[in-house]
Amino acid sequence: MFNDDARSGLAMTRPLRPAQTKSLLRKEMRNKRNALGPARQDAASAGLLDRLLSIISSDSVRIIAMYLVNDGEIDPVRVMQWCWENAKIATVPVVQKDSGILVFAEVTPQTRFRENRFGIREPVIAETRIVTARQLDVVLLPLVAFDQTGNRLGMGGGFYDRTFEFLVNTDVTGPELIGIAHEIQKVKRINAEPWDIPLSAVVTDKQVYSFSRLQ
Repeated sequence: MFNDDARSGLAMTRPLRPAQTKSLLRKEMRNKRNALGPARQDAASAGLLDRLLSIISSDSVRIIAMYLVNDGEIDPVRVMQWCWENAKIATVPVVQKDSGILVFAEVTPQTRFRENRFGIREPVIAETRIVTARQLDVVLLPLVAFDQTGNRLGMGGGFYDRTFEFLVNTDVTGPELIGIAHEIQKVKRINAEPWDIPLSAVVTDKQVYSFSRLQ
């Protein structure tokens, strides 16, 4: 029989289940990016735009999806401003309550916002300014962590995977999915899930990691 000390030792050495491992990684990465001060966040935002320009400045790219920062993510605000200055349409996701599918709302300097049920800002906008996932040219996805083979870790809600599930069919054309993150969010390996939608690239404030030829 094991005494209490032995039981404790066994518990400490027992391997973590994959779900536990991902939960711990989420916590670690979120803490890291939230620890970045305003100056480093601002520099990262500038570096992100510099590395994205070769992709989003293409004539074939007109409608770009991004997000409103709320949890220490790398901030695409400079990308949004660049879109306004260069005749591109900037959009952000809006969660459909019934399906959990994302649609995308065009944002301009005059757009008003409100908090959704997750405490994340969403634009207050007319239905006529809503864009579907299939209409997008480039999607800039927020990431919690990524590896050099293109596997990614999100927040676990599955919103992007459900929304872009149609891209699993290789005969279907659709937007380029590009993860964006701080360089510090790169890890050695992330185990992919069957439902994960693959990325074309991950772009950080320091580097572009390409996993397929960008259009």
